[in-house]
Amino acid sequence: MATVKKAGHTSIILQFPEGLKRNAIDVAGDIDAQLKDVHVQISGEPCFGACDLPSNPDGLIVNFGHYPIPNLAHDGEVLFIPARSNKDPIPIVRKVLPELKGRVGVVSTPQYIHRVPDIVDLLSDNDITPFVSKGDDRIFKEGQVLGCNTSAARAIAKDIDIILFIGAGDFHPLALALGTNKDIVIADPDMDEIRGIRDLKDRVLRQRHAVISQAKDAEVFGVILSTKPGQRREDLARDIVKDLRKAGKKAYIVEMENTSPQILDSFSATAWVSTACPRLAIDDHLAYNKPIITPPELDIILGKREWEDYIFDEIV
Repeated sequence: MATVKKAGHTSIILQFPEGLKRNAIDVAGDIDAQLKDVHVQISGEPCFGACDLPSNPDGLIVNFGHYPIPNLAHDGEVLFIPARSNKDPIPIVRKVLPELKGRVGVVSTPQYIHRVPDIVDLLSDNDITPFVSKGDDRIFKEGQVLGCNTSAARAIAKDIDIILFIGAGDFHPLALALGTNKDIVIADPDMDEIRGIRDLKDRVLRQRHAVISQAKDAEVFGVILSTKPGQRREDLARDIVKDLRKAGKKAYIVEMENTSPQILDSFSATAWVSTACPRLAIDDHLAYNKPIITPPELDIILGKREWEDYIFDEIV
């Protein structure tokens, strides 16, 4: 509240990721009760991260659940309020200690990144050598990984034997496995579970091989260009169009904010290359009737990269 009062904002947009939207009305009510002269509204659009902000150039955007992306400029002032988990990760890390040895890279997401120093101390006390890196300019905290950026892990990959991921879900560990080619151990405080990612990695690679094979024979490509500032890779999209046309394909950029099977099926493209969030091609491919590939996967089709050199698409 002090930030809003000090800046003199009269308009606030509250933005929540899907898991926190159930709290949105209560939070808006609290702000309304304390700031009578401020207009408060809630963004109902999906929020995929700090790369995906609404526009409020004359007011304030409050983004819950994420840290900022340092190298990303915003349209107006943004207040980021990361969602820290109330689960203590130390017990599950203690359980995973027997599976760790040698040099271990430590990474996490905003829910647990504040506990990385404690985890590093625990590993060191148990004769394990921890490594933590800041990553590139898209990364806010040491050891932080995004679904579209594993630079904090890639920076230390040559120095480590294994990566310890503290957090929930499988997409970030999958990105780590594909981005570093290292074994990943997941310590999940939410599920109180220790698991690996090798089987999922192999299954996803088989799926991606099939999708690339489908797209290889396509003659008309749509190149998805996101309107979201943190996902907008316009130069890359233009280069892709040039490469496809040079290879004798028809290719056109299609700009959109969000994608759906209905939107893509409206076009005559027989395959798509996504320069938006990498999760679009990996997570949601079964929902689409036409193959969606990533820029590195297109390189395989065009003969610029071998399948054995497969890499995960990242926004860096």
